[in-house]
Amino acid sequence: MPQDTPPPDASTEVAVAVRALMPALKRQAAIATGIITFAIVGAAVAMVLALNSGMDGESRAKIAVVAGIAAFFVVTGTYKWTARKQEAKVMPILARAIGLDYSKDAKPFARALPKRLLPERGIRAGEDHVRGTIGAHAIQMAEVNVETGGKNSRTLFKGIVAQFPNRTAMPAFFIALEDKTRRGLFFGGDLSTEGLYHLRNVTGNGGRSYGVWTSWSQQEEPPALARVVAILTRIEDHVGPGAELYAATSNGEEMHIALSHKRNLFHLGGLFPDENQLFRDIRAAMQDLTVPLTLAKLLIEAEEAAGVQQ
Repeated sequence: MPQDTPPPDASTEVAVAVRALMPALKRQAAIATGIITFAIVGAAVAMVLALNSGMDGESRAKIAVVAGIAAFFVVTGTYKWTARKQEAKVMPILARAIGLDYSKDAKPFARALPKRLLPERGIRAGEDHVRGTIGAHAIQMAEVNVETGGKNSRTLFKGIVAQFPNRTAMPAFFIALEDKTRRGLFFGGDLSTEGLYHLRNVTGNGGRSYGVWTSWSQQEEPPALARVVAILTRIEDHVGPGAELYAATSNGEEMHIALSHKRNLFHLGGLFPDENQLFRDIRAAMQDLTVPLTLAKLLIEAEEAAGVQQ
């Protein structure tokens, strides 16, 4: 079967570097496969021994359940370990291809995000921390998840969060899906607008309604903010389908943008790494990386253009 060509965003050096990793990726996958096989066989042997031990039915059932649960956790844990190891090897190569630095851990970045941006009552987790510059403008981003936690944990947010500076002075502002800021004890939204003034609502792609909130009550809306709102609420027009605006906030000096995404971002490889599949994963990962960069560039240019006109 012919191999897929490298993703168009990646240079020849990236393709060569990724292909050079294939032996190491396959070794990791072989180790993981061995562990998983051992766990499944061990669980099966434990069940067989329990059935032939002469114990009562309840005891045999307990042993079977414990063995099955143990095998399940070993299998899922090993799979996740393998994926993280493979991503940790490949993602730095992709990040360097577009002039950025990469680290797997993004917990400090997630903890430092503005409270207003994401649901406060959830548990935040971050990984795949990418940082660098666009021209002279510093930018950083990461994949962030927010879950309720507990036995029946529910995902409140999943996607990319990006941070970069505002280039034009303007009052603090906040943009979010309207239903996420709706007040109510039982059916209210997850995001707080306390201390802000409602400026207007905007209809974005797919008919989604966004509320625009600001730190002032009587000033005229700055042109820079109007341009930023127009870009943010229709991001698919600029970066293509996939990511959708969840919320964005700025303190007047730096902006944070949360883009929700339904699929597992930056997922690479697997238990049976194949070069064809790996390069398909790389295409998706490169697209994930460039979306916040493209959006940041658009917003910085829009702010600067508005600042020149003022």
